[in-house]
Amino acid sequence: MFRLSKRDAMQIKKLLPILLAGLLLSSCQQEPTAKNSKAVEAIAQSKHQWTGIAVSNSNRIFVNFPFWSDNTPVSVAEIVDGKAVPYPTKNWNNRKKPDGFLAVQSVFIDSNNNLWVLDTRNPRFSGVDSIGPVLYRFNLQTDQLVKQYNFNNNHFVQNSYFNDVRIDNEKQTAYITDSGDGALIVLNLKTGNAKRVLNNHPATHAETDYLMINDKMWKNSVDADGIALSPDRKHLFFTALSGHTLYRIPTRALLKTLITDNELAASIDTVMHIPATDGMLFDDKGNLWMGGLENNSINVLQKNGNLVQMVQDSVIRWADSFSKDTAGNILFTTSQIHLQPENKKAYEVIKLKPSRLNPAPLNKILMVITSHGLLGETGDSTGYYLSEVSHAYYTFKEAGFQITFASPEGGKSPIDGKNMKDPLNKKFMTDKTAQKAIQNAIPANEVNPSDYRAIYYAGGHGTMWDFPQNSALQTASKKIYENGGIVSAVCHGPSGLVNIKLSDNNYLVNNKTVAGFTNEEEHAAGLEAVVPFLLESKLKTRGAKFEEAPIFQEKVVSDQRLVTGQNPASAKGAAEQIVRVLTFKNPQ
Repeated sequence: MFRLSKRDAMQIKKLLPILLAGLLLSSCQQEPTAKNSKAVEAIAQSKHQWTGIAVSNSNRIFVNFPFWSDNTPVSVAEIVDGKAVPYPTKNWNNRKKPDGFLAVQSVFIDSNNNLWVLDTRNPRFSGVDSIGPVLYRFNLQTDQLVKQYNFNNNHFVQNSYFNDVRIDNEKQTAYITDSGDGALIVLNLKTGNAKRVLNNHPATHAETDYLMINDKMWKNSVDADGIALSPDRKHLFFTALSGHTLYRIPTRALLKTLITDNELAASIDTVMHIPATDGMLFDDKGNLWMGGLENNSINVLQKNGNLVQMVQDSVIRWADSFSKDTAGNILFTTSQIHLQPENKKAYEVIKLKPSRLNPAPLNKILMVITSHGLLGETGDSTGYYLSEVSHAYYTFKEAGFQITFASPEGGKSPIDGKNMKDPLNKKFMTDKTAQKAIQNAIPANEVNPSDYRAIYYAGGHGTMWDFPQNSALQTASKKIYENGGIVSAVCHGPSGLVNIKLSDNNYLVNNKTVAGFTNEEEHAAGLEAVVPFLLESKLKTRGAKFEEAPIFQEKVVSDQRLVTGQNPASAKGAAEQIVRVLTFKNPQ
């Protein structure tokens, strides 16, 4: 019978962490994973799914593995020489021990070089256990636990999932998102007292129950997830994973002990609409780094308020959490949450070198005009309504957006409402750049939706004949909307919306508040018997909640990234609303 000597047994005991690391990490070779290997580099790989990452001020790298399946042998690890070594010890990672890690979702390193570990205590999303969520603080000089914070039933519910955390050492406060039952948790690190806020507010809850990632549906509804504390610690930024709106709230409001829910809610700012992201991170320059889940990208909200795409690459398979090293490089994990097991590759830690990336501004708007020039069987001419183009065009241009014109057929389009007493109409008709662009409109079937953050349908009676049945425009609008962009239309332009169905098979306008040319206005124009349908009536049959102002008065409505205007008088207001939701002039 084979027996181990005492010495051999001791040697094996010493090697166990390294052997376990070999199981965790399938490869750690620093091989290029993108065309520009100098800018995008995989520095570690694992067979097991990780989510969180944290880098210390001495460039130690920590990761965590969520307890989403039995194939998760370790909760927290440090990457040492490319190997994932259980941290702080193997015993801490023994899930059978009640005083160890169970279901860790994130790790974070604060300005004092402490490692914070957030344990959901909700294994496999089966519900929070009897201990409840726990936040741990480890001293990275000694690798010892310094403090443990527990939460009571006032701070979480059964399906809570404490997701991400940020630490303000100056104010001795921790901020936590609950992605299982949308809310923010504010923890006083001195007293250990906590409070749960914005529990029933839309800003902390999912906006949708699906995302379209590389044109495939990922069906899930995840509440407040990504979180970031501004460098001056004056604002907390947050967003729902299943959503496209970035919010911020003043930390002074969160820290108040006597503040009503309504007062707290009133202090929330909508920063802008964004591509869906999981984690977020402010760099040392005040730029906010985010994922672009829909198209394998990394985006940055720059300090000046501009949104840019830093990189898009197939290796960015769900950018999960972000951290930065002392050289200013950005590191993030790929967790591949959206992929089926058979389509997954190795999970990676990717390092980006910002100075070697070429950011592309996400500032393009597609303006759509009609190609149709006949007013039914009247023999009269029609086309796009000039002021609905000119007023929007110059609003977008002045805000710094790039504009592309498109139409169902492409090329030059007929014009209606050519009032040269309108100064913007006159300017537009004599503007060589504008005229070159609109007279060379691209055909709808050549539009690449991923190029645009918004699509704007200008009106004019001609739209009623060629917008509703144009499948290319419907597809472009659907993709722009599902990528976190804006769909907008003015006057008769909403005729282009009536047949758009989203990937969940619901009409885009269903259950949304909209405006458009009213039945009363069509009657006043004497064309209710000429147009193929009444726009107001058709929108209502699609489930829209139609709102209207008095006849021919301005009316602009914005609802869930759908911006609509009632008539020509609403064109400028609609364009201004689009600019508001796509830009933010004071990100900090």
